[in-house]
Amino acid sequence: MKRFRSVISKYVLGYVAVGVFAVFFLITSVFMNGYVSERYEAEIAELGSISELEAAANDLYEEIDLIYLYLSDTEIGNYDEKKQAVTGLLAETQRQVEAKFVREMADTNSTIETYIEKCDELIAQLEIYFDSDKTSDYDVLESMYNEQQEVYSYVVDGFQGVYSVRLNSLSEMEKQMNRFQMKITLLEAICLIIAIGGCFAYLVRTVREIASSIAIMMSGVSAIKEDVFQAEPLTIHSNDEFEEFANAFNEMIRVIQDQMKRIEEDANVKERLGAMEIENLKMFSDLQKSHLDFLQSRINPHFLFNTLNMIASMARIENADQSAEMMETTASFLRYNLDNISKTVTLAQEIENLKDYVAIQEYRYGGRYRYDFQVDENCMDFQMPCMILQPLVENAIQHGLAMKLSGGYVQVKCYLMSNRVFLEVTDNGVGMTKEQIAETYKDFYENNSSTTHIGLRNIYKRLELFYKEDVQFELNNMEPGLEITITLPWEGRSL
Repeated sequence: MKRFRSVISKYVLGYVAVGVFAVFFLITSVFMNGYVSERYEAEIAELGSISELEAAANDLYEEIDLIYLYLSDTEIGNYDEKKQAVTGLLAETQRQVEAKFVREMADTNSTIETYIEKCDELIAQLEIYFDSDKTSDYDVLESMYNEQQEVYSYVVDGFQGVYSVRLNSLSEMEKQMNRFQMKITLLEAICLIIAIGGCFAYLVRTVREIASSIAIMMSGVSAIKEDVFQAEPLTIHSNDEFEEFANAFNEMIRVIQDQMKRIEEDANVKERLGAMEIENLKMFSDLQKSHLDFLQSRINPHFLFNTLNMIASMARIENADQSAEMMETTASFLRYNLDNISKTVTLAQEIENLKDYVAIQEYRYGGRYRYDFQVDENCMDFQMPCMILQPLVENAIQHGLAMKLSGGYVQVKCYLMSNRVFLEVTDNGVGMTKEQIAETYKDFYENNSSTTHIGLRNIYKRLELFYKEDVQFELNNMEPGLEITITLPWEGRSL
């Protein structure tokens, strides 16, 4: 829906736009000038800190000369004060280097630190000299003094390099600031001209729209005077009072001319829409039923063939009893699948069928794996689709425990909690990586047609259709093994 603007607001908008642009340019100019000044002042302040550090280092140098040349131990106390002054200023310039690295300043700071160390060594030697009543070796003292003098010469050279770099940087910054200020001024002038020109064009367009709307309204009134039923709708897109008036005029003409016809057409349309909605619901129900039947029918037959082959092999090497029992168990398993493929079953039936499957696996693998059933009696009557638990156990054996020659374990737990039924199948096999679990979920939700995870995806899709998407399907790596948890609503439904 368009936002309504009155004619007065259109005029006011043009003048307000100019004022907003002017204030914006003023604020921008003040801000940019302040930013430039702040940067310049920061550079000056940093240069001042460097100058103070140079003066403090020179004071320390003179103090060392005074102590050494006059061999006066009374001045040693002033050395600590001078040294602390240099150390404090050195910490300030070091923070500057950490904030904005300048190689010359970093080198000079390191040289000053070395100079302070040399001064400390010289002062320590002087104190030894004074304590020995000036009888200790003077040559060592002189050598240390010469080293201190040499390091200070490097300090002086370092400050000269720092000043050269800083002054060049300051000069370049002044040039950049001048160029930047000229560009800002030019940009502000251009934007101001564009704003004034745009406002003028906007006001001219507004006046033309108003004049055009008045002309269209006058023609509409003339048409009504001649024949109200032949009057054509007014077309005004001015987004103001004139457009509102045109809409009201058109609504009045439409009500007069089409009211009865519209009532009749609306009745017919509603009837057709109702019939179409019923048909669509029926088609959707049939589609869901067909999809569910299709997914139910995609049970992997490989197990059945393997079982029959195994029974045939056993029949060749033994006499009757074990083979007969094996065949009866297999027949029960097949009969369950064929009879209930399109029906709902109880959890108790699903567990009995799963036990038949486990019995077959016991014959097949000869006790390599152990099976544990923990089923809550309160949920034995729970209605669910056929063949949900068996593919999960088969998945655990074929993909999780296939490499184990002994010690394999599969646990099946079914219990009721918070009005939901929990089905858990856990094994101690190889499990799945996080990437494999993520890819399995992706197959679930994107309906991926790849050949991996077919059994799990089949179970998920059947449950999703059966319970109207109120299904939770979780894969958890147990290290070792894998835990598959399915959570279903207690209030099921029948196919």
